[in-house]
Amino acid sequence: MERDFTIVFMQTINQDIKTGQFHRAYLLYGEEDYLKLQYRDRLVRALTGGQESMNFSRMEGDDCDLKGLIDLAQTMPFFADHRCILIMESGFFNSSNDELAAYLETVPETAVLIFVEKAVRKSTRPFKAITKYGYACEFLKPDERTLMQWIGGRLSKEKKTMSPEAWREFFLRSGENMENMEREYEKLVTYCLDRERIELDDVRAITSRPLNNRVFDLIDAMARRDGKLLLEHYADMIAAKEPPLRILSLIERQFIQMLAVRQMSSDHLSDREIGQKIAVSPYIVGKIRRSSESYSQEQIRQLLADASDMEERIKTGKITDRLGVEVLMMRYAR
Repeated sequence: MERDFTIVFMQTINQDIKTGQFHRAYLLYGEEDYLKLQYRDRLVRALTGGQESMNFSRMEGDDCDLKGLIDLAQTMPFFADHRCILIMESGFFNSSNDELAAYLETVPETAVLIFVEKAVRKSTRPFKAITKYGYACEFLKPDERTLMQWIGGRLSKEKKTMSPEAWREFFLRSGENMENMEREYEKLVTYCLDRERIELDDVRAITSRPLNNRVFDLIDAMARRDGKLLLEHYADMIAAKEPPLRILSLIERQFIQMLAVRQMSSDHLSDREIGQKIAVSPYIVGKIRRSSESYSQEQIRQLLADASDMEERIKTGKITDRLGVEVLMMRYAR
């Protein structure tokens, strides 16, 4: 439901851009950076034509100064309807800044403020003020259904379709990341330029697999007690210059997620509810659950303890990183 609210909020910004009737202040916040920055740039272009305009100003991080911001907003635009001021990661919405809250009520019609923040506190006065006198839009990570609709819409414009098997593999390889999915989509469409339908083999031939997905291969081989396949996957990752300690960290993360999925499943949460809590798709929740069935809860906890001990041995030089991770994995693939 929250993601549906996000779509409604984005439609409101689209309507503002279409009609040219802008709010005096916008707050774009949340964890989905790709969409957030897309809408930031769309607003800036609609207001000033781009960041090179003399009616555009930008502040970021420690350079965000409220007095300077107010002075800029009070300055009349040069032969234009609006002066656009972009404020990036100011932290203004993490505390009760009374001066900002009061100013948001009086921003002149000739200025539009665009705040872009990763995180905000909704209980603060500035947040309440911008929702009352401006417009706030939270950008949440989209679920699989939303991503499928997004890619499906783009494929329709290209007069192409994708088989269900191809979509599943594409979704897994993209890592549920919109920016990465955009890159992989462009590669895939170019590769299939002369064909209307994208098949599984096309996805496997041209798209990249992120490290997280390759770790699933390791975990699956461990769960099946297939030491030969496990070492093959590990060698491929080493050949791709993946650091062994990073691989170890992701293995630990997967087993921590196994414990979480088990606990929440026993509490009768659905895969969708579990996915929301651990920030993965329901499909990935299913993969984690299936892998966890090969180990008892005690074995998972012991593996996590052994992984922590192995990391200490590697960092103190008692064993090389590549050999240490291999020894740990093979211990649990027997």
